[in-house]
Amino acid sequence: AHARHARRPASVDPPSARALASRASDVARARREPRLGMQGASVARTALRGCFVRASRAVVSLRPSSSSSSSSPSSSSSAKVASGGSRGRVRVVARSAVGFHRGQIYAHPKGKHAEAVRIRASAHKRPTTRAVSSASLLQERSPPSKQAIPQVSVTDACDLAEEEEVSKRAVITMTPGATVTCTAEEERIFATLLEVVEKNDLPVTLRVAGGWVRDKLLGKNSTDIDIAIDSLLGREFAELVNAHLREKGETVHGVGVIQSNPDQSKHLETATMRVHDVWLDLVNLRSENYSEESRIPEMTFGSATDDAFRRDLTINALFYNINLKQVEDFTGMGLKDLQDGVVRTPLPPKTTFLDDPLRILRAVRFASRFGFVLDDEIVSAAGDADVQCALRTKVSRERVGKEVSGMLRGPSPGDAMTLLCRFSLFEVVFTPASLINLEALSALPPNTTSWACLHSLRSLDALLSAHANAGGKPWSKSFSCEEREWLVLAAFLAPLRTLCVPPQGKKQKPTPLVEVCVKEALKMRGKDADAVSLILDAAVDMRAGVLGSYDDSVAASIAAERMKEAGRVETVRRQTAGRAIRRGKEQWRLALVIGAVMEMPGVVSFGDGDEVETWAVELSRGGPVAQNLLGQRGSPLHAFSAIQKGAAGVVESSELAPAGIRVRTAAAAMAGRVRTVEELIFAMKLDRAYELKPLLAGQEIMRLAGMSRGGPAMKVFNERLIDWQLENPESGADDARAYIESIREEVMHAAAYTDDGRK
Repeated sequence: AHARHARRPASVDPPSARALASRASDVARARREPRLGMQGASVARTALRGCFVRASRAVVSLRPSSSSSSSSPSSSSSAKVASGGSRGRVRVVARSAVGFHRGQIYAHPKGKHAEAVRIRASAHKRPTTRAVSSASLLQERSPPSKQAIPQVSVTDACDLAEEEEVSKRAVITMTPGATVTCTAEEERIFATLLEVVEKNDLPVTLRVAGGWVRDKLLGKNSTDIDIAIDSLLGREFAELVNAHLREKGETVHGVGVIQSNPDQSKHLETATMRVHDVWLDLVNLRSENYSEESRIPEMTFGSATDDAFRRDLTINALFYNINLKQVEDFTGMGLKDLQDGVVRTPLPPKTTFLDDPLRILRAVRFASRFGFVLDDEIVSAAGDADVQCALRTKVSRERVGKEVSGMLRGPSPGDAMTLLCRFSLFEVVFTPASLINLEALSALPPNTTSWACLHSLRSLDALLSAHANAGGKPWSKSFSCEEREWLVLAAFLAPLRTLCVPPQGKKQKPTPLVEVCVKEALKMRGKDADAVSLILDAAVDMRAGVLGSYDDSVAASIAAERMKEAGRVETVRRQTAGRAIRRGKEQWRLALVIGAVMEMPGVVSFGDGDEVETWAVELSRGGPVAQNLLGQRGSPLHAFSAIQKGAAGVVESSELAPAGIRVRTAAAAMAGRVRTVEELIFAMKLDRAYELKPLLAGQEIMRLAGMSRGGPAMKVFNERLIDWQLENPESGADDARAYIESIREEVMHAAAYTDDGRK
């Protein structure tokens, strides 16, 4: 929607179009909506091309005239199109040399000329000459309706950016007497907004609401500025702000409007705009009135108190009064809960959750993000049948996926998944409605599937902790934020890896259940679903061929000598390791870790007929079993323990159960094996084996094999050649030719017969 807005010639210049296109891409990534991302990218490209000339095969250059320095952005701009010769070269000359503004073309001069766009020239059958104005070039598309995607802060994409706080595993609460300290940029924005109020004599009190206030009181920075207005619609105030900026000669950007959608629990119309290059969301304070016939409320202007009690959590219901420069707590609980580290709803939890069922997931995410304690009433309401039914039917899967992604990328994903399992939300969150009662779910044991998945994730936690405590690199520094999300999701869904959803049509193939969970239930990107599936598939090879099968092969003699010097004598065949790495591609290290998780005791695969052991379920119902990181509090995936106190459960006991000791012991052993294999792979220089290409081209292989055309045998020759190269890394093309000739008869004889024995 931001990209569509970029096509409006009346208010968008090329830099703004690029910024909006980039913002659309960020929003699409953050919301995990590949369809919108592709549409936005396509429209963005069209918008940028439309800023200049709509000639797909031309050379476009903008040449300012000598008098351009005196031209204003709003001055008329003419363009001359000249064509000559068979190539039909097109040149657009613009008089205004200041920029592109409000339908006018202009260039940013560097030296004599400012060349804005180059499009490769090609021949035209009929070169034509016609006068073209810059305005006419941009009026070919009608402006779209005012609608935009909600603002998503890029910094929210990964909560692990706060590495220092996470490494300390400390619960950060508000210091008594804390106040909001604004930056110089924020002061400038607020001053501009107050100027608009004073200039137009508006009876308006401006407040910043929600997360910005919370984070400021916790001593954190925040770019998520939501302006709450008490007697004016957000889009109306945004237009006044733009008019004020235009009068002052400052940059003005378009206003996007997100319409309300009560059916999907989106009750507020939100306007989004940029002021001094900072994105703002503007909403009006609301009050809700319910009729006897409908649960969908009628939205009206309300007071700050009405609005505060209709928000999700007390710590998010705080306001910063811009007029008075002070914090306001209309619920009377927000400041205390922020100081005590408690997640609580302003109204009774069931009322709050039925208003917007997504709030139960937000409560889990904020509890796992800050390490706060969940109020006992929230725990009771989370398992309510009405709340869970509303979460499945009333909230879009995109919103669910966004919250789950925030949990996975947060500092404590293990705590978040634990709470989802304890609140019986696994099926609601990870199973799309289309799969209910399908055969794919019949293999899942009732009441234990979520605990089996949690046990698999806890095994990953124990493995990562043992690796770090043995001197390995912490997982937060070993993998990117995106890779950490894939790793956690792959470990959590590993018990479902061999289950498939039956095809819906005759020509369709069965779809892996894990892929359906990621793409349909969570509405994450296709890239995410492909990555998780790839990691799980490659993990099977890593488990069977690398982690589980060591031999005395001399193929890795150099690596073996280095391992002997380190006191280790295990080795692994180059071909076996290379094959597994080629299957895992860039994510082979993640697959190696997940392969080790599959070897952990109690980790099952439902599609293979495995049954969850009782001890694994009971262990998962308790606290984490991983060792705390040395010198820190908590484990890699369970950063905090406070969120599991009270009715949500107990994090740990004074003595670890025998089953927990069993898991820790296995984790220490598997961590050592993972470290050994990884060192072997790097020592044998196989870490980029997925980039290995055959030494011989296809035509040469066909010549050596005596083949007149390609066929199934070519695939066999290529696979055998790659395997041979993995085992013989120092060999060259001549050796490869000799190898192909040596296996020619064997391969050709096997390929000469079909499966039914016909020649």
